[in-house]
Amino acid sequence: MQQDSSAETCFEFAPGLPYPAPVRGNDPAGHPPPLARGRYEGEAAMAACDGIIDFLAAFFNVSGRELRSPSRTQLPVARVRQLGMYIAHVTLGIKMSEVGEGFGRDKSTVVHACHTIEDLREDEEFDMVVAHVERLVAVAFSLDVAPGRRDE
Repeated sequence: MQQDSSAETCFEFAPGLPYPAPVRGNDPAGHPPPLARGRYEGEAAMAACDGIIDFLAAFFNVSGRELRSPSRTQLPVARVRQLGMYIAHVTLGIKMSEVGEGFGRDKSTVVHACHTIEDLREDEEFDMVVAHVERLVAVAFSLDVAPGRRDE
């Protein structure tokens, strides 16, 4: 499979690792609805963003300090941060302004991050990684991850 250099993801994929296939709902874009809409606001949103940053730092082996840095970082770190902002908004349903506050960025940066990740999801391999991270975050935040099943 030839990789499009314009859709550089900066994630390294280990060949043969079993990344689960993405599960899509009825959304025209193919994404499941946010599972926690309105659940994370104010302090809870800040804590959720902090938890996502810690999770992504461990999952992608990047520095949590760099992810939290208010200054510009190298593309691999910036891409992980963008993914975190996307997950916070799409999976946890946190308002973009609160995601920006939680990641130390402006709302416009969150909008850009969400658009960038959406565009990169055109790549099947990248999409599978994002779907995997979405599921892990949903489980970590005790969200309903399977139809008809609710974590207590």
